[in-house]
Amino acid sequence: KTTDDTWENELTEEDKRKINRQRRKQLGEEFLSLNEDTPFIFPPTWTFVFRAFFSLDGIGKTLNPKYDLTKIMLPYLKELLDLKDGNVVKTTLLRIGKRVGLRPVDINMLVTQPRRVARVEDTINRLEQGEFKLRVRSLEVERQNQRSNLVLKNIFSAVLSTIFLQSGVMMHTVGKTLKFSTILRNVFYGASLIFAARIPYGVSQVGKLDKYNENYGVKR
Repeated sequence: KTTDDTWENELTEEDKRKINRQRRKQLGEEFLSLNEDTPFIFPPTWTFVFRAFFSLDGIGKTLNPKYDLTKIMLPYLKELLDLKDGNVVKTTLLRIGKRVGLRPVDINMLVTQPRRVARVEDTINRLEQGEFKLRVRSLEVERQNQRSNLVLKNIFSAVLSTIFLQSGVMMHTVGKTLKFSTILRNVFYGASLIFAARIPYGVSQVGKLDKYNENYGVKR
């Protein structure tokens, strides 16, 4: 539902695209970096489950505008949460232990905390002495480097294609007296053709990268 109390399925295609662009822009560079480092991979069965829930929710809202699938599922979800550890009593005891700090993990943290503090202090001291160097990650620089690498590959392919083409032309004109001029000429022409064929593919890769960044509201 949008801010003006309108359901998204009632909007026009242009309004839907505008809302999607705004949402992608709000996610920004963090989501783009997260997607590159650890891409989201869902099991295939999840898509059918999500589709079933969305279909039920859509049918319910069509029949009754006050229909709320979350309220209907809440008792069952609460029951599942209470039984996630086997029984309600065990779950309740674990929750109480978490609040008072008497879980095994809390006791372990209490015992190992001095060593953790000493390790942090040692790391800070080594940073001050220059043994360690902090590396600051710049997402914008990484994207620029990625695009620059693709552009440089295209330039490199174009330069090699031109060199091999020029060498083939020289073999065709000046090097006729050489013994293997015909073979070398064909090799040079073939290499020039191979590198020239890589240029359109490289240009398409740059275009895909720019389009991918624009989908997340990131301009080059």
